[in-house]
Amino acid sequence: MRNIEIKAKVQNVEEICKKAEELSGGPCVVIKQDDVFYKVNDGRLKLRRFPDSSAVLVRYSRDDEGGPKLSNYDLLEFSADDNKKCEELDNILQKCLGIRGRVIKERKLYLVGQTRIHIDNVQDLGNFMELEVVLEAEQTIEEGEAIAKDLQNKLGVKNEDLIKGAYMDLLEKL
Repeated sequence: MRNIEIKAKVQNVEEICKKAEELSGGPCVVIKQDDVFYKVNDGRLKLRRFPDSSAVLVRYSRDDEGGPKLSNYDLLEFSADDNKKCEELDNILQKCLGIRGRVIKERKLYLVGQTRIHIDNVQDLGNFMELEVVLEAEQTIEEGEAIAKDLQNKLGVKNEDLIKGAYMDLLEKL
């Protein structure tokens, strides 16, 4: 699966949430996430857990650039009923790969067409905005970048607020 991403530091959470709600035509969905990142040689691998005991294993790779960037990813979902298997998988991954770190956040999710707008409050880091334009099979990277840039402008996100990398990278610099 592919998407185009933009990530930025948020200066005014209330303002960007208001704009995101107007663009999406409705209120957000609030999602609490606890991500454990494993040490891998290529890309990133994380186990994302939710309060209802469901989880998703996410493998992704993308360039660490400040603007729109292509992300290739794979997902393996676990329902709350799969919690024991998820725990076993986490234990195996920790033994084989080791833990790189942990990212805990509260995410406000807004949907605009094929784009997910995330307004994240990341523990120990602060507030961020992330756009994920989920590309259709026939869509070009350039089309996804154009959608992302348009939403970035509509949300009032300045280029100087764009960040490179993942939250895990930022936490490692603290």
